[in-house]
Amino acid sequence: MNRMSSGDFEDWPLRLPQRGSSISSSTQDSDSASILSLSQFPVPPSPATSSATSGRSKSIQSFQDETIRLQLHPAVTISFLRGAKLFKIQHAFIDICKDASGHLKYLELGGGIGHQSVFLHTFQNTKLPVPHLEQPRLTGEKTFRVSFLEEQTVQTGQTVFNTQLSYTFYDWEDCVRFQELLLASKIILTASLAEASSKGRGEECISQNLRILQGWNDRRVILFFANSQRKEKKTYVSIPLHCIDRVVNAKKAGHPVALHLCPNFDILSQMKVLRVSFLDDEDRIAFFQTVSQGIAHR
Repeated sequence: MNRMSSGDFEDWPLRLPQRGSSISSSTQDSDSASILSLSQFPVPPSPATSSATSGRSKSIQSFQDETIRLQLHPAVTISFLRGAKLFKIQHAFIDICKDASGHLKYLELGGGIGHQSVFLHTFQNTKLPVPHLEQPRLTGEKTFRVSFLEEQTVQTGQTVFNTQLSYTFYDWEDCVRFQELLLASKIILTASLAEASSKGRGEECISQNLRILQGWNDRRVILFFANSQRKEKKTYVSIPLHCIDRVVNAKKAGHPVALHLCPNFDILSQMKVLRVSFLDDEDRIAFFQTVSQGIAHR
């Protein structure tokens, strides 16, 4: 298992294949392929998504780029700081553009509510921004805020600047679809963590969301943010399901599920056993079932 930093996918356990290349079964381990290749394995258009290219982005878009439009109902609210002033702007759709290798290039927001300006969220040096789902998702929540752990590069009109940026969705399916398009992975499960701790490193995180992602090659990965660790270790942690030796369910509600990890990587050797407790017992049940099935079919 590797750790994923907030701004770079180099440590993501499933690496990116080049367009036109093939991957043999002997090389499909946790370091050989990527779940981030949307352009090579495009997501079929749905009622919420379609291919699109706007006039404003044509100047930065090459022939082999692929753009998918996420139509939003209702509109998303983006929030960012410029100077000391907080801006909140609503947009009706998001165009997600990736290059021929599947690397994310930029997001273009349009269909502004009460304004006509186009908003660009650009990505440099093929870095992957991990969409950070703020606050554990609980039943009855009506807003879902996605942010990024590092400042992002944005453009409004002719002005380019770096800022803390967030997207607030008012429909859970829109929020999920946005994350999936950025990660080029299907989100199998989002569960609300009360706490996660490991035998070797102690407390890993509190009050976070845990996601299980599935890539184009059907490999599944557990992803959570280790916010309880020291600064240098406060980062995303990813655990491929095939690196779990066994899973032990809690005997009753409120007790943790224990993941006994294979020593495939240094951090797995350090953690040894990861115990996760959930805010909602239905999440515990769904997590145990999903992990158990994944282990059984590895």
